[in-house]
Amino acid sequence: MGASISSRRARWQRRLLLRLLARQNPETLRASGLRRLPDRVAHAASVSPAYRTLLTEAGLDVLPGARGEALLSRLPVLDKSDLFERFPISELLDRRLTSDDLAGVLTSSGHGGSQFAFGLSTRRQLQGTAGAIDLGLQQAFGIDQASTLLINCLPMGVVFTSNKVCVANVSVREDMALAILRQAGPLFDQAILCVDPLFCKRLLDYADKESYDWGGLPVHAIIGEETFAEEFRDYLAARLGVDLDDPAAPMLGSSMGVGELGLNLFFETRETIALRRALHRQSLEQHQPAYFCFNPLRTLVEVYQPDAQGVGDLVVTLLEKDPVVPMIRYRTGDRVRWVRDEERAALSPAAVQALARQPFPTLAVLGRARDQVTADWHVDQFKALLYRDPALAACFSGAFRLLPQADGLLVDVQLSANCKRDPATVQDALGGLVSASANARGVSVPRICCYAWRDFPHGMSLDYERKFRYAPRV
Repeated sequence: MGASISSRRARWQRRLLLRLLARQNPETLRASGLRRLPDRVAHAASVSPAYRTLLTEAGLDVLPGARGEALLSRLPVLDKSDLFERFPISELLDRRLTSDDLAGVLTSSGHGGSQFAFGLSTRRQLQGTAGAIDLGLQQAFGIDQASTLLINCLPMGVVFTSNKVCVANVSVREDMALAILRQAGPLFDQAILCVDPLFCKRLLDYADKESYDWGGLPVHAIIGEETFAEEFRDYLAARLGVDLDDPAAPMLGSSMGVGELGLNLFFETRETIALRRALHRQSLEQHQPAYFCFNPLRTLVEVYQPDAQGVGDLVVTLLEKDPVVPMIRYRTGDRVRWVRDEERAALSPAAVQALARQPFPTLAVLGRARDQVTADWHVDQFKALLYRDPALAACFSGAFRLLPQADGLLVDVQLSANCKRDPATVQDALGGLVSASANARGVSVPRICCYAWRDFPHGMSLDYERKFRYAPRV
């Protein structure tokens, strides 16, 4: 009886919070976030020796009396090398904390820099984690209206907790994920898959091999870890039997976190997905950014040092109370810009209004600077081409390596372990798609080389535990 009362209370609180959020707008939320900034900076300066040193080096021995944007602009912009590669953990974290206070550590992917960055959480903070996750799940997937099985296939020790949904943390085990879907799935009204694109393709291939029928249970997807093209969303939707134009259909959306900052800092909504898809239909060959919302009460976001096109570095300030490691004006390594009016014009009037009703700001995320491998080719453009022809896409694992050569760009592509077609035939077909895309844009045509799954020369046997590197480290 007690659990039932607690569950009803949590459901009522989620409904109330979402109603309150729906009445807000991006400007008022950002203003509220900025009002929290002076306290967060003063707290960081008082408890973190490392942040105190960084402020002193920036000429801020005494914190300025400025507030809001004026204060934000005076604080130093930091990245992993300024924090995790310079200071020992004892100087980074809140000096009042002991090892008994710490409950969790989440590392970055180790995809860049000389060492890992990491986020730490206290036991007090973890007590509220499940509630925060459930609020987001209710907003996106209506978990209070439908019993839900969440299958978490994210690597690197990323786990979820919930007070409402049933969670299976299976990591990158496609056999476990499918077994749970097949055997436990019928107990629930819906399922949510948390996956990265490469492992998602492996899971789809395995399900095909095992003759699994995706039509038996509505399946949503939260896609994280890396960017993907709309062609991949189309491919996934076709395999899951999802109509992407039906607002009542399962949602196949993306989430973006940063290991040292937190999970789900940025997230797609049905409205931002509609925006991206509308722009994609207008120009198939253009590198299309992902459009994410974020909560300014949790994070302050800056587009730092934008260029003539408005594209700059993503800089994030966490506004949570009493963080273990202060993360103030932290440069993540992503390139971003704000959404443009001409982009919104691609939507129908009703869709424009729906986007405008969102309480959260919308940010266009273009990926990492290194993803622009040459002046002509971005990693995401090849991700799109792999899935442009669904029949051909079934032959690929999703992994490829872009290799700039003296005579042009070489693209090594891994075939799926399920592929029964001759690699040379697949190579010719993919080469035709790549040539057509290059000719449409008037750019150089790369050379394509397809490898059988076991012969791929770039470390993809594949364990899926680390982010795959699509281009050489520069």
